Amino acid sequence: TERVRRRRGYRVARFTDGRGRESVSAERGYLRETGNLVFHVALIGVLAAVAVGGSVAYTGQRVIAEGYAFTNVKSGYDSFHPGRVYSDDMLAPFSLRLDQLLVDFEAENITTLGTPKNFRAQMTITEPGQAPRQAELSVNGPLEVDGVRVYLLGNGYAPVLTVRDPEGNVVFSQPTLFRPMDAMLTSVGVVKIPDGLAEQVGIEGLFAPAAVFTTDGRMVSAHGDLVNPVLQLELYTGDLGLDDGRATNAYVLDAEGLGLTKLAGRDAPQRALQLGLGDVVDLPDGLGTIEFTAAPRFTALQMHYDPAQPWLFGFVLAAVAGLLLSLFVPRRRVWARAAAGSGGAVTLEWAGLARGEDPRIEAAVAELADAV
Repeated sequence: TERVRRRRGYRVARFTDGRGRESVSAERGYLRETGNLVFHVALIGVLAAVAVGGSVAYTGQRVIAEGYAFTNVKSGYDSFHPGRVYSDDMLAPFSLRLDQLLVDFEAENITTLGTPKNFRAQMTITEPGQAPRQAELSVNGPLEVDGVRVYLLGNGYAPVLTVRDPEGNVVFSQPTLFRPMDAMLTSVGVVKIPDGLAEQVGIEGLFAPAAVFTTDGRMVSAHGDLVNPVLQLELYTGDLGLDDGRATNAYVLDAEGLGLTKLAGRDAPQRALQLGLGDVVDLPDGLGTIEFTAAPRFTALQMHYDPAQPWLFGFVLAAVAGLLLSLFVPRRRVWARAAAGSGGAVTLEWAGLARGEDPRIEAAVAELADAV
């Protein structure tokens, strides 16, 4: 009995009582208690990892146009959400440059023809003491740079408008994020030009990468790719509210609230300015000229840093493993007792005890008897 039980993973002890009867006690299932202990310790570890991660982690978002770079400093983020004990020293020194945004458009399904179905960002990563390296970032393929996870969230167009004063001096030239309004990337955006012209100028724009016009004159996009890029611009002049120290939304132009004068667009002295790629048109009132220079794509990135995530993952795995052990490893004890009878006969007695639910306890005792 002792040999059989040891081969089957039981802990065995032998006893002899006062009347010379020998017995063997065998027990197994200690892993059940170990699993229970591991599960509860791992739960404490999960809570600790969540607490530490919530204190030192940070999450930030940044929009980058093709050809532009982002440096991992707090002022470089469009929005930033730090943990309770965050400090600027936790920001890893690196920069990301968006070399090209590759977009695949639907070409087979007629109901979604021309809509973006996949996009990938070709990035250049620069870290101190290392040569710049290229990497590809996709929606389901985030990058990790010095412990910071970089996710790809969205895409669109950032038209470049070049504004010149009457003498031909460039007073504004940079890509401006236009927010997509539909699946074909018909987009709206705002440009604010506070300096360089006779008055401050605000522009509300509508952009269509593949412009078509409805019967009532509205412009929409028929495809998400740059097939026929067109900009329609409404112009305002007046105080844009950028010099009074109050925070303003870069994507909104509150023309009515600011009391701006509308020079071009609906209900204005002049129709909205319409520009194709490369077109140059005059601004109203001799303010200068505006050129639709380029239409690079932009992407929205999310950076997330949480040094406790590996620990959290490890504790979760440990908790699951401990739970499985405590649920599926049976705790049982079996006995065998032998006593000499009359005429040299030996009487064998078998017994079993389950520590908890164990539907196989009777079968285990029978197997022991059969094996012996």
